[in-house]
Amino acid sequence: MDEDRKLGGRYRLENELGRGGMAVVWRARDEVLDRPVAVKVLAGHYAGEPRFRARILHEARAAATLSHPNIAQIYDFGESDENGRQVPYVVMELINGPTLQQKVARGRIPPRTVFRICGEIATALAVAHEDGLVHRDIKLANIMVTAGGAKVVDFGIAAVAGPASPEDALLGTPAYLAPERLTGGAVEPASDIYALGVLLYRLLAGVAPWSAETTTQMLSAHVYQEPEPLPSLPGVPAEIAALVNRCLAKDPAERPDAAEVAGTLGDAAEAASTDLAVRESTVPVVPAPVEASAVDVPPWWKRKKLLAAAGLATVLIAVPALWSGRDGDRGASAGISDLAPASPGVTRKASGAADVTRTAAATVRPGRVVPGMSGGASAVPEPMPSLVLPEVPSDPAPAPSGGSVAPPVSAPPEGTRLESPGGSVLARCADGKAELVAWEPRPGFVVERAAPGPALAPVVVFRGDLARYRMTVTCIGARPSAVVLPL
Repeated sequence: MDEDRKLGGRYRLENELGRGGMAVVWRARDEVLDRPVAVKVLAGHYAGEPRFRARILHEARAAATLSHPNIAQIYDFGESDENGRQVPYVVMELINGPTLQQKVARGRIPPRTVFRICGEIATALAVAHEDGLVHRDIKLANIMVTAGGAKVVDFGIAAVAGPASPEDALLGTPAYLAPERLTGGAVEPASDIYALGVLLYRLLAGVAPWSAETTTQMLSAHVYQEPEPLPSLPGVPAEIAALVNRCLAKDPAERPDAAEVAGTLGDAAEAASTDLAVRESTVPVVPAPVEASAVDVPPWWKRKKLLAAAGLATVLIAVPALWSGRDGDRGASAGISDLAPASPGVTRKASGAADVTRTAAATVRPGRVVPGMSGGASAVPEPMPSLVLPEVPSDPAPAPSGGSVAPPVSAPPEGTRLESPGGSVLARCADGKAELVAWEPRPGFVVERAAPGPALAPVVVFRGDLARYRMTVTCIGARPSAVVLPL
């Protein structure tokens, strides 16, 4: 197949991105929608074997049922006539970034970044598990690291949770196979958690949890040998070491679920980033030298010095708040809008559970809080109109005689304000799930649909005359974050 070939009458192949045991992945252009895509094509003799054609179709169907910013999207499936032979292909989201395996090859990853990446993997697994799907091949090579976050790829051997077939033990990567996979146990989400525990251990310690020189020794270790305890490492708190040990438990029932893993890792990532921000923003204030001779200082100059000192103190307080939630991987925050500046008239806490209040000078337009609708959405830092808050009369009626007080005005809902080109939402996290408590479209947009949750990834879709945006909200620890995708 040459680079000038077009598949399905619309996907023009441009250059090869990677080659595996049974398929080749190409960068291509969808000439109908005029966008870059990745196309996975069965290669060699595999293309002519029905079981491999069925497997690549299964991969497309499995991943297409899942919609989450940390899972690579599937766009299309088809078959191309190549010299009288039908060659199947899958059209996928083109992901700009290295695999986690390639990133590790460049050098050790800081613990705070490991917590963030693995927390996003766990969030993706929680969505798949909630849908009854088990990935069964979580490993470094199946995680893409992008500016917007980690993405889980390759659902080629994913399966629905339930009884295992005899050949199931042969599927997957030996270094990550859970004990129950090797002893004929059922297909269950806990097997993905075991693989994630192995991955976490390798990223933090730089070695595998067992000493094994051959594949046979490795498989035996999974079933019979207890892993070496995670050593004490700088930047790795005790709760993370305990989490890794639980993920590697031989008994699947003793492992945490994906939502718990995502919450613990998210909290650790946020705490590590906050500590880093505090250290980086602590700037010593050096007093100016004092002249030996006495000098009369006019009062206006004293006031100016006091104002300057107050401004510096404000900066020292504000810098850690603006940096909270970021890690040392500076390119990893694109597409996350929870640090976007608040609109005029809106005050936000930087801790994640933001309070939205109206200033005296703010002009608030009438609007609504819409609980219980169904729907989807997206987020780019950009100035936005104020969230809709309850109207407060400019001249409240005086209290009636007799000392009674007028009823209090209801407080605005609490949450973190997240923004997109199509509108904004107010979100909060509880028990590992996100909830949209309010949303408002920008001028020229309407809410096409909304699924407020609580859920692992509630969504809102804002639709305008020329554009549509999907805003997906997830929780990293206790902090809501949003990813925006144009539709």
